[in-house]
Amino acid sequence: MKKVFCLVSIGLFFVSMVMMSCAPGQKTIITKSNLPTLKGNWEGWTTPDSSQASSIRTTLEIYNDTIPLQGKITLINLPEPVAFALAAEAKTAGNNAIINFGNGMISSQGTLIVQSGQDFLEFTLFVGEKMKMHGWFYYYGFRGTVDLTKK
Repeated sequence: MKKVFCLVSIGLFFVSMVMMSCAPGQKTIITKSNLPTLKGNWEGWTTPDSSQASSIRTTLEIYNDTIPLQGKITLINLPEPVAFALAAEAKTAGNNAIINFGNGMISSQGTLIVQSGQDFLEFTLFVGEKMKMHGWFYYYGFRGTVDLTKK
């Protein structure tokens, strides 16, 4: 019985080690001192809450490394249900949505927040082999999550 318990314990230990090595990275609190790491280009996907739309290719460009952060988020080639739901001024002729911002701030929880009227974005930074940001947004009534990797 003791041998079985020991073997099961060792097996669980190895499984937990493998799972930890596959983790996306360490959640990192954003501070003024690590803002320069955010500057640049990020690419990834937006997943709408609506089951009618598939994931949307997304880019984030951060222009500066001081508060307030400035930049733009581009949702590329919006699916028809999403494009239809957005106001005309929220999208380009190519069915892209470009969200320019000039007021990126650090929240008290150490996340990046961009807000404009009722539109809202929040990103959490993960540092590992590759830098990643995960977040959620509300834009013209359109909601979802965003996963980006630094390029």
